[in-house]
Amino acid sequence: MRLIVAVTGASGVVYGQRLLEVLRVKKVETHLIISKAAKKLIEHELKTTKKRLEALASHTHDVEDLTAPITSGSFKTDGMVIIPCTMKTLAGIAHGYSDNLILRAADVSLKERRK
Repeated sequence: MRLIVAVTGASGVVYGQRLLEVLRVKKVETHLIISKAAKKLIEHELKTTKKRLEALASHTHDVEDLTAPITSGSFKTDGMVIIPCTMKTLAGIAHGYSDNLILRAADVSLKERRK
């Protein structure tokens, strides 16, 4: 199984951390994207570093890298999770505004009818 996991700046980054821990135990391949705002909250809410959160993922991608493989429909995944999801991110997805990798990957997931 292969999932894209995005962590945004909403309060509750602990949920993203816990999901990554569980998926790692279950040997699920994860592709992690962390928003700019989430990077700031990780230290505050989790009392850890971005690098430690990234270490839980199989692969990491910079939120500004719109050339990452996960932006293509030919990159097969079983779905995408945005945890937690800010209202800004939700609005971007709902209106097709793909100005970062999280939004673009969500667009592709929806276009390809993935979970």
